[in-house]
Amino acid sequence: MKIKKKAMRISSVVLCFLMLLTTLPITAITVNAAAQAYIKYIDTEVYIGDVLNIIVGVNGVSTDETFTYQWQAKYPSLSWVNLSDKTTRPDSKFSGVFTDHLKFQTYAELVGPDSGWKDVVFRCKVTGSKSGTFYSGKCNFPGLLEKTEIPTIGFLGLEKPEQRKIPSTTATPINSTYYSFDYIEWYEYKNNKVGRKLNDGEAFDSGMYCCQLYFNMNRGYAVAKNAVCGLYNDDGQATILQDETTGQYYIWAYYVVADKSPSFSHQFTEAEIMKGEEGTISVTANNAASYQWQMKVRRRTPTGVTRTVWLNISDNSSTSSTFSFKGTKTNALTIRPNKDFGEAHFRCAVTGENGDVIYSVSVKVTQEVKARITMNLKTGGSPDDTITVKVDRYTFDGVYKGGFEDDMENSNAKPLYLAFDTSPGKYVITVSKPQCIARVYEIYLYKDDISFDVNITVPYDVNMDGVINVTDVTLLQIYIAGLEEVDDYTCKIADTNGDGTISIVDVTNIQNKIVNLL
Repeated sequence: MKIKKKAMRISSVVLCFLMLLTTLPITAITVNAAAQAYIKYIDTEVYIGDVLNIIVGVNGVSTDETFTYQWQAKYPSLSWVNLSDKTTRPDSKFSGVFTDHLKFQTYAELVGPDSGWKDVVFRCKVTGSKSGTFYSGKCNFPGLLEKTEIPTIGFLGLEKPEQRKIPSTTATPINSTYYSFDYIEWYEYKNNKVGRKLNDGEAFDSGMYCCQLYFNMNRGYAVAKNAVCGLYNDDGQATILQDETTGQYYIWAYYVVADKSPSFSHQFTEAEIMKGEEGTISVTANNAASYQWQMKVRRRTPTGVTRTVWLNISDNSSTSSTFSFKGTKTNALTIRPNKDFGEAHFRCAVTGENGDVIYSVSVKVTQEVKARITMNLKTGGSPDDTITVKVDRYTFDGVYKGGFEDDMENSNAKPLYLAFDTSPGKYVITVSKPQCIARVYEIYLYKDDISFDVNITVPYDVNMDGVINVTDVTLLQIYIAGLEEVDDYTCKIADTNGDGTISIVDVTNIQNKIVNLL
């Protein structure tokens, strides 16, 4: 009894559905004996979720006759009802009800094993322009098969999105037994929404993109609920969706395409290298895939014109007999001058991970030459005080390159000599000693040795002979009278009151110093 009640309930569901599809009342019509309609084709096995196809054929009619069709359905012990077409009634699951080809979308929630559809029969009412109205034979609703659900969808041969690469538009299914690949579309994703579609052959730039992949499940297979998709080995789970209109499956996947453009974070601008010794210049680059060092050389064209060009160099390169190289394809180039040279220029070509090429600034390499600076020191003050010599080195264009200090004892107040070997450049030398006024010298050293006198003394000692006497007073008076010029250091010695000028007040102070009044 329970089974019987259940069957009656299910039949009522199917009946209600068929009644909803009814568009015309059923009337008694006499079949034309000459014309015949028959079921030409019906799917005998249909998977749930696929389309059921039924086709009607007509015999015994004239060739110029036209026909109209109306497909009908019937549940046992009930009357025939006309079916509605999806084009005129969106909630209908039928299409082609007014043609010779009826299609029925077998949605799983509608035609399950216990739905009662297995008892429904179909026929087609055919009306000829000459033959009148007649009916096809009946056909039963076929047995429905359940599809095998596939839990994972994936594609092979699909390259991961990278900057400057053209996106993949083809792929191969991981298992072609279950589904077939259709097509791929790529879109920009900006401001939290899908943007324009990429043109054919257009490469990725940096930013976010979304990929829409359409695919079709093969007969007998379906996408499982909560199925996942991985497009690449290190991919997350993309979303599998279904088109509401076509029923076709597609995948939405989002990707951030990183900016792989190369850039420099550090570059050499100049270097000095001694003949016969190795020196290194280098660059530091982000997103670098490869390096290639180049040297600027002069080349004569076939027309006889001499031009300066950049040529790639290699380890043990014959580009120039002047130099030997190592590390020409790394970020650090080692250069060994084999002979004297004046000036050479190098740069590094860096290829980024995205294929872009950038060039470093030209690095000026000059030959490092040692020259000697000799200072003959004569100082006033106590012979027991220490003399401090501070040497600061600059380039000729004023860039500080470092320095050092040297202290020495001024024993017996004899002249001292300080000599050191160094590279060409500008040197600022400051000589100081307790009680004495410090003195600053600017020296420009090229390739030749330089020797000069260094003389510092105490205040009031105008002639810097180590003694304060009337001679200093006389010299100061001469300066005041304008008979001789005074250099900056002499001004510092003679300006006894520190007012920035030499006047009679300074003469008086020196006189007082001589007689020990100061």
